[in-house]
Amino acid sequence: MTNRYDNRPSGTRATNGESRMVDEYQVHFNFLPVGGSFPNFAVYRKLQVSPQEPRPTPESMAYRLPPTASAVDSWPLYWVSVDPVDGFDRFEAVSNLNPALTCRVLFWTLVAATRRVLQPEQFHIPDNAFIEEVSFVQRTHAEGDERLEVQPYYLRSTQQFGYLLDFHFRLRDGVPFTRKVQQLSLSLDRSFRRNLDYYVDRDSKVRIFLCERQDVFESLRLTGTDRAITLDGDFAALPADRLRAKTYVFAGNREARSQFTGLRDWGPLQPLGAPPRLLFIFRESDRQAARMLAQGLRGSSQRERFSFPGFHALFKCDIEIDSNPIVLPNLLQPSMEEALERVKVDRQSRPNTLPVLILPADDDAYLVHKALFSREGISTQVCTLRILQDESSLKWAIANIALQIFCKAGGYPWKVHPATSERSLIIGISQSHKLKKVDGKTSVEKYFAFSVMTDSSGLFQKIQVLGESHEQPDYLTKLRHNLREVLDESAGAFARVVIHTSFKLKHREIDAIQKTVQEAAASPGLVQCRFAVVKVNHKSRFFGVNRSVNSLVPYEGTRVKLGPREYLVWFEGIFPDRPTVTKAFPGPTHLQILRVSDENAITDESLLQDLVNLSGANWRGFNAKSAPVSVFYCHLVADMVHDFHERGLPLPAVKDIRPWFL
Repeated sequence: MTNRYDNRPSGTRATNGESRMVDEYQVHFNFLPVGGSFPNFAVYRKLQVSPQEPRPTPESMAYRLPPTASAVDSWPLYWVSVDPVDGFDRFEAVSNLNPALTCRVLFWTLVAATRRVLQPEQFHIPDNAFIEEVSFVQRTHAEGDERLEVQPYYLRSTQQFGYLLDFHFRLRDGVPFTRKVQQLSLSLDRSFRRNLDYYVDRDSKVRIFLCERQDVFESLRLTGTDRAITLDGDFAALPADRLRAKTYVFAGNREARSQFTGLRDWGPLQPLGAPPRLLFIFRESDRQAARMLAQGLRGSSQRERFSFPGFHALFKCDIEIDSNPIVLPNLLQPSMEEALERVKVDRQSRPNTLPVLILPADDDAYLVHKALFSREGISTQVCTLRILQDESSLKWAIANIALQIFCKAGGYPWKVHPATSERSLIIGISQSHKLKKVDGKTSVEKYFAFSVMTDSSGLFQKIQVLGESHEQPDYLTKLRHNLREVLDESAGAFARVVIHTSFKLKHREIDAIQKTVQEAAASPGLVQCRFAVVKVNHKSRFFGVNRSVNSLVPYEGTRVKLGPREYLVWFEGIFPDRPTVTKAFPGPTHLQILRVSDENAITDESLLQDLVNLSGANWRGFNAKSAPVSVFYCHLVADMVHDFHERGLPLPAVKDIRPWFL
């Protein structure tokens, strides 16, 4: 069969002749548009009587549509089905009438073609009617399946409908996460090293799998009609530009482009008032590992064993190591509780005491200690035996361990140069609901939402619970009330308050947040402060490549506009003057700026620049994940709180504690 989608051979790289000037910079993203004009289609509809009305059929969905062809205002909600249903009327529609409906029709069209052409074991369609995605099973392994994931999408910037296509490795239930799984997921290469060709490999997988499923994509016929649709032969290319590169600020407001170099040359932004006193906690069998860590943290000028120059050389402050460590008989909760009591006594006379635990790679031991200590407002540092017993791993990890110790002891290593001189507060919001399963069905047992606050330079402010309840209505009421209190308190101290919402939040939570901010923006008493809400989603199906370079990796800070106030941004990538790939760069983050107020709106440019800057404020490590800390810290807390919920452990005293989650 002719490979009509493969106008660049799968897995090959751009040639030198394909390079283009920066002002012609483009990103080809994983969207195949419908070719030519989109034909009219037919659906079946029935007027919805009330919002509480049960769905007439499992497949029907509610959409706003005009009651007559000439109606302009007041579109009511209709139940819509692709198939004839008793009591439903046939309705002729054009593609731009309701883009959400057209995407739904494209999904139904893909499902119908898939079921006509393939056997049931060759594809998967989610049971959730709200998830519009078809997964094609292309390769099967003992560990899981390699899949081509396909979703309908409307590209507003070009007013085109089509499909997003992406590669995904689906791990089989009960299979552990191994290096082989990482290799199948493309994060490791064939030699089990970090995959520097990640973009080439991911792009190649999509192209190969798309060609193998031409039998489906050449059978697309709009539901309700026999009209065929065809897809373009190449992925959509969109113009791209770059936001400003991150600049880090250190002691004396000196700046540098590198976190490590800036710390070494200028010293930390805010040094420690006193040397941290490290109280080691370990089992007797792990004493030598603790000694190894202590030696690494002290460092030496010759760096005989470790590349780290030492805590003092980097942070301009000594460390003290308690000569009377806590030796645990075991890692069970009673032993951790006894250790906690000793730490609490020590901190009464020496408040600069920071517990440092040596633990195996055991989730339970780590989570038990973290829950107990964080509940008392005590930050801890953990190093696993796997790292300490591998001198090569410790050589590269020791600087990050030292950085986390410095931050948990109260120091500020650096901040980023903000997008604007205006004093700005960034509020990241996420949730970590406690779930339960009854008769195979999952439901929420307890709702829990919280915020992580930083300023626009990335300096951590605090964590605060926004909503907590067993009932959703009560939870949403508390969420709105507590968020409004935060906004009212912040408006007097900040000129801008920007909320970054996590992908974990559901529609009702996003709506509650948006309405609360809209009310605050309209409040006469808060007119001196401007507000904005940005949905931040790094777990979307979006992907894109830069065909002007061999690696296909876009430049760091790349921005692609998908539509009004909708963007893809690459927080990590190569640089035009440094095109060498040094790590497996992640894909883009999908950003949507929600409408809050038409007056005194904050520009998209500054909101996006905030996000790029905050992606450099991660204090978890020098090469830590380059994601905005407003949401990245939220995800760290959410994952930990989820695990506390699952094991019945106490929740942390989140409000007044230092960044214990690093």
